[in-house]
Amino acid sequence: MNRAVTASTATAAMTIALSVALTLHRGVTPIAAADPQSVLPQCPQIRYGANGNVQPLFCVVDNPAALKALAQAGKETFALGTDATPNEVTDALVSDYKHGGTLPILCSIYKLAAWRNRWSFGISIPEQVANDLNVRPSWCAEPSFPNID
Repeated sequence: MNRAVTASTATAAMTIALSVALTLHRGVTPIAAADPQSVLPQCPQIRYGANGNVQPLFCVVDNPAALKALAQAGKETFALGTDATPNEVTDALVSDYKHGGTLPILCSIYKLAAWRNRWSFGISIPEQVANDLNVRPSWCAEPSFPNID
């Protein structure tokens, strides 16, 4: 019986050691080998800036912690879907700003929503918003994402 307990303890210790080694070496956390989505890099913990904005917005996917932190401020924009028009996006961003947003936070909201919905318009949404809010045109850079279809 002692041998069985010792063997089980040794196996558990080796499993933990291997998991820790993989995590430290590759920055991934193995969860269930059968699930290909389970071996994704973990999103870094978000950091809050002095202006209330959060970083990072993205890891392999959009950062769930950033989405949660910005959900209330971006309520109108995050409610839009993949088929939103440029005018709908502009109106939602202006509405979110008027409900207590700041320009840095609004820029993050736009970038997250654009990433989630794979928005790619022929016009600059930040310029449209700048015109509507009468703010400087450089308040937010137009996001650019690789392989956006």
